[in-house]
Amino acid sequence: MSQSHENVVAGLYAAFGRGDVPAVLSGIDQEIEWRSPENLPHGGVFHGREEVGRFFEGIGEHWESLRVELEGVFGGGDRVVTLVRAHGRLRATGEEFEYTAAHAWTLIGDTPVRFDEYVNAPVSLPAAHVPAR
Repeated sequence: MSQSHENVVAGLYAAFGRGDVPAVLSGIDQEIEWRSPENLPHGGVFHGREEVGRFFEGIGEHWESLRVELEGVFGGGDRVVTLVRAHGRLRATGEEFEYTAAHAWTLIGDTPVRFDEYVNAPVSLPAAHVPAR
């Protein structure tokens, strides 16, 4: 029996929380469309598992630490929306930042095929990153 879409997505956050990025990558579609706002230091548009791997590398490049707390998971049909609170320390400035976000996931079967991130990030958050690839 397949998992609920909400459980599939919650499992990806749990893997990220453990630092298990390979588990996150193996849980998404090979051709996933991944969009994270460019006002985030690690943001951009990424296509496919390999580029999403670079998204996670960008997190490591720009953040000394970044914790994502799952505050809510809501599902309907092939869509799951999560509400999260992210906080961490930027490498460039050493400053602590916190922001909230909504993540919209689209799944086919038990596999995420699209991820869209919408953030409420502080204006002062430096978006010092390489433009989208």
